[in-house]
Amino acid sequence: MLNSLCNTLSGPITKASNAWQTISRHPTQTVRELRAGLDTEIRELPGGVQLMYVRDPQVMQQLAADRALDRGNGVTLLRSIFGQDAPFLMSHGKAHSRIAGEFNQHFSRSKIEALIPEIATRAVRSVDLMCEAAASAPETPVDLGDLVQRYLFDVGAFAITGRDVNLEDQVTVFRDGVDDLHREASMGKIALAAQCPSAAPYMAKDARRKAQQFRDAAGRQLLVEGAQSHETHDTFALKILKRHRIDAAGVTASTPLPEPALVEASMSLAASLFTTANMIERTLDHFQRHPSELRGLRTLIAQDFPDGAKSVTRLGGCPTLNTLLPILLAHTPVGVVARDVVKPTSFIDSDKQRRELRPGDAVVFDIEGMQNHLTPQLARDLADDPQSILSLFDKRHDADRPTFFVGWNQCPGRFLAVADSLLWLVESLSRLDFSPVEHDRPLERGIVNRLGGSSKATVRARPAPTGGPANSAIPMLEPARSVKRVVTQS
Repeated sequence: MLNSLCNTLSGPITKASNAWQTISRHPTQTVRELRAGLDTEIRELPGGVQLMYVRDPQVMQQLAADRALDRGNGVTLLRSIFGQDAPFLMSHGKAHSRIAGEFNQHFSRSKIEALIPEIATRAVRSVDLMCEAAASAPETPVDLGDLVQRYLFDVGAFAITGRDVNLEDQVTVFRDGVDDLHREASMGKIALAAQCPSAAPYMAKDARRKAQQFRDAAGRQLLVEGAQSHETHDTFALKILKRHRIDAAGVTASTPLPEPALVEASMSLAASLFTTANMIERTLDHFQRHPSELRGLRTLIAQDFPDGAKSVTRLGGCPTLNTLLPILLAHTPVGVVARDVVKPTSFIDSDKQRRELRPGDAVVFDIEGMQNHLTPQLARDLADDPQSILSLFDKRHDADRPTFFVGWNQCPGRFLAVADSLLWLVESLSRLDFSPVEHDRPLERGIVNRLGGSSKATVRARPAPTGGPANSAIPMLEPARSVKRVVTQS
């Protein structure tokens, strides 16, 4: 009788335990502790709901292309913070398809490759400012997180508007808002908002206030500046204005602009800043922890980039980038991508078994784990000496490059993120030595994976590189080019 009672209670107890683990910690933490060797793990929750963790790129490709998986109630809290019209939170549909299509057009590989000289100029300018700070006060720490953000603001605003836009006064607003978001948007609150959407406006008030401030100031400035180039440039800012039937020729600093347009402009910039800054910071931290790798990389930079980033016109395969890119991707801040199941569907798992998914279920894709597992494939692709590093992020490489997700909601800013990260890292690592104020900064897993502690460091200029041997590969300078199974927890 006792055994019968225990068996009866074990199912509900396990489900309740799974539910508590789900709301008490972020899935980026949970997924790192799943049992090794499993491609897919399903956990049963109360109410007949399934939470599925996916670690197989082929399964991810199946499900990412399935319209039964979408951004649903799981992003209710984030929508209440950033706005219903934030492109990265929109559900599938005509509105999302149009915005995504326009973004993909203006941030395509060819568009970003054409911007590389502009991005390189901004990378050099950013590092110049750090060198000046180091020269004037060598013992005074600088905030690397702040300087990286300022560089990315500079590049992102130019990519959106086609013009130089001074958004320096919004850097602190943005960074404070990100801190508020990590502090306030717990998994418990996200789950509560998903079940009770009317509760969302009463949560994460500080993060929401900062997001609204950023929207109203940065969004307006992007659209106003973008309107000024309506006769000379076709930009994403102009596409936003046109979609909202606003005549760019008549836009001034005082022109009333609809909230959805402000959200689209500001959140398109924010999405890039949110992830790319953390990827750069984590890559810098990696080289601080591995000084021998840094020395080797600097030798390669001196050979491949004797003039730093300032003469770069394209990003072709070379020893420097072949070394740097895998490390950059291994430190992706996007640990997981989650999707809600909004209608019944099924998929074939890695054991060739069909699995059913029901509305209310949720799927968590282990982006970080899959990317690290596929590092050998990246090395093989780099060994093929690509004429463009950015070509490795075309859709034909989806199965091998999950860092930016796949399918309908693949990150349209991936080409810009890779280009501005590589150029800034090449320039900064070749010219500067960093000494962090706080060593061994902890990794905080959450909405994005980011470093905790202080981002301040003392900075010292390094001696100018002397360049490599005469036959060094310099592929970036035009016109030359270098020589399981499934376990179900019930």
